[in-house]
Amino acid sequence: MLAGAAVVTAAAVTFAPGAAAAATDVSVATTGSDTTGDGTAAHPWKTVQKARDSIRSLLPAMTADIRVNLAPGSYNQTSTIEFTDADSGRNGHHVVYRSSGGTGSAQLVGGTPATGWSPYQNGIYRTNIGASKSVNTLYVDGDRATLARFPNRQDDADYPMAQAPYVNSPGVAGSYTQLSYNAGDLAGVDFSDLSTMTVGLWPGGGLDWAWYTERTPIASVDTTARVITLARSARYTLQKSRFFVQGALSLLDAADEYFYDKASGYLYYKPKSGTMAGKTVIVPAVQKLVSVRGSSASAPAHDITFDGLTIRDTDFTADFRHGWANAGDSGEGHEYPRYDRQINLPQHRVGMVFLENTDNVTVTGSHLTNAGYSAIYLLKTNHDNTFSNNWIDRIGHSGFFLEGQYPGEGDTQYGNTVSNSVISQVGELVGSASGVVLADSSRNTVSHLDIFDTPRYATAIYADRDVDPDSDDYARDNLIEYVKVHDAAQDSGDTAPVYMFGISDTQPYATNRVNQVTITGVRAHPSMKDYSPMGVYTDNDSFGQTFSNIQVFDTQGAQFHSNDSGSHIVNNVSWAAGFDASAMQYAGIGVDSSFPYPGAANFTGGFTNGLANWSTGKGTPGTSSTVTHGGGSSFAQSGDTSVIHTGFVQAQRKRVSVWFHDDTSQSSLDAMARVDKDGWDGPEWRALGVRTATSADKYVYRSGATTTATSVTRTTGWHEFTFDYTSGTGVDLFIDGRLVASPTGVTEFDGIALGDWWADSAAGTAYWDDISVASFAQDFEHGLGTFTAAKGTATLTAAGRSGAASYRTDEDTDVITTKLGGKKYQLASVWFYDDAADTSVQSMARVDEGPSEGAGWRGLGVNTSVSATDYVFRIDGTSTASAVPRTTGWHRATWDYRSGAGVTMSIDGQAVTTAAGVRQFDTISLGDWWVDGNVSPVHWDNVVVSNS
Repeated sequence: MLAGAAVVTAAAVTFAPGAAAAATDVSVATTGSDTTGDGTAAHPWKTVQKARDSIRSLLPAMTADIRVNLAPGSYNQTSTIEFTDADSGRNGHHVVYRSSGGTGSAQLVGGTPATGWSPYQNGIYRTNIGASKSVNTLYVDGDRATLARFPNRQDDADYPMAQAPYVNSPGVAGSYTQLSYNAGDLAGVDFSDLSTMTVGLWPGGGLDWAWYTERTPIASVDTTARVITLARSARYTLQKSRFFVQGALSLLDAADEYFYDKASGYLYYKPKSGTMAGKTVIVPAVQKLVSVRGSSASAPAHDITFDGLTIRDTDFTADFRHGWANAGDSGEGHEYPRYDRQINLPQHRVGMVFLENTDNVTVTGSHLTNAGYSAIYLLKTNHDNTFSNNWIDRIGHSGFFLEGQYPGEGDTQYGNTVSNSVISQVGELVGSASGVVLADSSRNTVSHLDIFDTPRYATAIYADRDVDPDSDDYARDNLIEYVKVHDAAQDSGDTAPVYMFGISDTQPYATNRVNQVTITGVRAHPSMKDYSPMGVYTDNDSFGQTFSNIQVFDTQGAQFHSNDSGSHIVNNVSWAAGFDASAMQYAGIGVDSSFPYPGAANFTGGFTNGLANWSTGKGTPGTSSTVTHGGGSSFAQSGDTSVIHTGFVQAQRKRVSVWFHDDTSQSSLDAMARVDKDGWDGPEWRALGVRTATSADKYVYRSGATTTATSVTRTTGWHEFTFDYTSGTGVDLFIDGRLVASPTGVTEFDGIALGDWWADSAAGTAYWDDISVASFAQDFEHGLGTFTAAKGTATLTAAGRSGAASYRTDEDTDVITTKLGGKKYQLASVWFYDDAADTSVQSMARVDEGPSEGAGWRGLGVNTSVSATDYVFRIDGTSTASAVPRTTGWHRATWDYRSGAGVTMSIDGQAVTTAAGVRQFDTISLGDWWVDGNVSPVHWDNVVVSNS
């Protein structure tokens, strides 16, 4: 060893004096060991906690970052992963906990899988997970299940974040604890066991208020007087309030409902599909999954980074109310006791990622999903932290909740940055939720966000009214800019997506700035009786705020509303005369091209959530629940003009599939789908559809300004339009698998638009559904693409499922393979053509963690030595006949890795096996691996990797 050389034993990294210091790498894997591992790539630790502890001795002498590399997989937790000031980076360097296998591939999971399900009754399954657990929410296949309730929750595409329907209490006048109900309202509800029953409610209905929700245990029920008595006081009186009852096995009667019996330990769930086969159920075990907490304000945790992780599946609570009911109820002797009603109760100062006493902590490139409380919560003393490039969705409370001190007790939360992130589906459990909350917090920057699907706010800044002097309020000098908001305030009133309260009422005013913001699609569920939600709202003592370049449209209430506030500085806002749309920097509003989750901002694939992720181009678009392809609703195009469109954060060369329902009895119809890069109404079209003015009986395609009839005859029913940009030279246009055109010129797309652009009296009706953007696609029309020969010589033939070419195995051993960019937790599909009369065939497709010769097979195909009559699946080294019979023709094989727990393999939509072990894939291989003297002439085509 060179004299003076330094050695970091935990990661075996060396560097010479004078050279740039190399980062120290420590490895963690789900297959590692905390007892026999040493943190190297060859012998990784098993847990983040062990890696954290192993590097503490290295921190004082840091000369470069220390990187803790988490391999792909699910790291299930039953306790909080805690970081303190002892885990901080030193000497200007960071400790970085990162996903080493690609963005989002390392998953910190706040619970454990529930397995061993057995049928119970009426389509309900159950399993015993042990008694006396805290299970206040549940996750099934990546979505939140519904706690058994009455009335049953009804998904509403127009208001996906509303918890309707509700019962409306006629009320016990002036009561904060008693809900009455009308005869028949709760008919059939069994109140015999109240031990786990709660109500979900919006108190304040007697005043038509809909500001906060509560989840409150039931103390007693008088079924004769029809009065429910709550176990504690609500925030507001309960007369005329909306509510539902929940938390009893007797209420479990709808698909996707669950109930946990604490006494017996049984968890009950009713699956939508009617079976638990292939279901992944996560029972959350923690409310805080990651905690970063310094010992004190003077000893903060700092210089810690979390990069590229998926953080998911945490618990909620059985009893929730925002704040104390009355000023001074905390008993803590604050100078401004009114703030007891503003701050979260101590037991609810919780987030999936929790920070207290921190600075220079970073969360970036991460997917935070399925949180019980807020995704990221900062309590009191936190400054100069950065949260960027994150995708946040399916959140119980808010996306980001920055909660500072009580007024007058110190401006200790400031200078934090929330940027370039997508925040959606917040408030799944708490109706007062927001994309971002700044509560008595100052000098923060909130920028380049897409926020949608909220029950109340998108951004909220507040302190408290009647604080004197103003300097004791800290909600000041915050900047909100370049934020795109749509479909907010879906279940509450007297509010707005951009909201401020109690900030300042004396000069010089404490000012916050809002700049370059668009707001659209603001409306509340019809059951909400409060004032209709507005676009921007300054409430009670919020004087002197600054608004510039703000465009608000399509709101249920006014664009702007002020209550006991004023003296604002406004410049170019749509609610004032002289608004100039040309000053809006639309291209810079929302996430930018560095956002690592393309499509997360404004594309979900279907219309289950209505038109939430689409913008209106023409007409008044709507949805249909009667004519659908795969989900609960479709886009219903009707009227003479009706267009919706969506954009992507960066141009893409991928394959797009759009399903279209045609009714050929309509002889006058314009219905087109365009996927290109010229805006939803630009001249450089690449489109497929129907224009009866061009052809009444054939589908058409449009390239540029020219519309041409294809040879594909119109028929009534669903049809697949495909736009394949993967060649990089143009786009291949397919209708039901038939190649109809390959125009060049436009080589990538950044938008999708659907509908009728033309005011020409062709006012027919059409339906659109299940739009899918593949992360990988290969149809062999332009060669092998990224596939290479692993065995034999790859041959393309003129017999394709779609288009003119497919890959054909025509040698005794003949295999092609491709390595994908990063690990995938997605759905892979491959089409193959089988001649069932040939009884000497061995040809398979495998989708797993390569290489093509690796042992960890997850394969589907034909192996007549195993079965001459049925298709075969292979797990590792074992091939097994499936129950799917061989037939001559094209067949679709699929590998569904979306659960993160393993793979479900299917042929022609019929599941043949579900296997654990391999939880993600990065390699696809096709062909004949076996030297057996037989040529297996199977054709392979249309390889696709997507989310649906």
